[in-house]
Amino acid sequence: MLLGSKRRSSSAWLLFLFSIILICLPSSVTQKTRLLAMSGFIPARSLSRWSLGALHRIAPSSGELDTLRTEVDFRRDENRKLEHEKRRLSLLLDQALGMKQVVRDQGFRMLAADVIFPTDSSPWRKSLTLTLGTRDGIEKGLLVVYNNQVVGRVIETGPQTCRVQTVTDPGFRAGAVAVPKSTAAGVTFSERHGGVYEGTSGQTGQLKWLSGETPVENGALVLTTEDPVNGVPRGLTLGRVASVNTGRGAFPKVDVEPLLDFRSLEHVMILIPPPDFRAAPLQGGR
Repeated sequence: MLLGSKRRSSSAWLLFLFSIILICLPSSVTQKTRLLAMSGFIPARSLSRWSLGALHRIAPSSGELDTLRTEVDFRRDENRKLEHEKRRLSLLLDQALGMKQVVRDQGFRMLAADVIFPTDSSPWRKSLTLTLGTRDGIEKGLLVVYNNQVVGRVIETGPQTCRVQTVTDPGFRAGAVAVPKSTAAGVTFSERHGGVYEGTSGQTGQLKWLSGETPVENGALVLTTEDPVNGVPRGLTLGRVASVNTGRGAFPKVDVEPLLDFRSLEHVMILIPPPDFRAAPLQGGR
């Protein structure tokens, strides 16, 4: 250990003496030595500058980091919007496929609309507010559906919005039949129970004034009958029979529960009947 200390001490003294000699010698003699020594620092300085530049390129400034964060947030927001639009278009496609038979066989057109408000401020009314209005060709009385199920009917229109009376509103009425889950062979659509569906302002509706010989059973689907005057095609679903009470009256009391949760709807379809549909004579169910 003492030997190592002596070596370091002697090296320091030699460097010191060499420096004194360079100082004392004339500049003409030491110029080449100084230039040679300085040239030895040039590669080190270049390496230092390159290292600092590489570090700057790898580690951007705080301003660049803020710009990158903003761009990443923007891309994420755009991706969320695209996913939302993809989901919306997928739902609209499902609805269009569900309504394919009605559109093809009875000539109806469909307009897609978004739901702005899924509920009504009045406890006595059941309605939705949509994003289409008179500027889009919407008028009172048009039927609103989701897939093959009736949501309600347009009762108020504005330039850009409209209000839809749902099937549970007490003012909603439509001709309907109850289609049994098991039907005897040979029973046609016209021989099933034909009646009038009405809303009740509650969570269900009622099927009234039934006639015919086919019995109504729990779980049977309640479908619309064709009503050209009111622009209603046949075969749309109003709900499912929840209970049947024959009682002492001439007609049974049939409670009908909707298959939809109207508060969860985001997109619906508005049915536009063909020009000659409403002018056609009123026909019974088929």
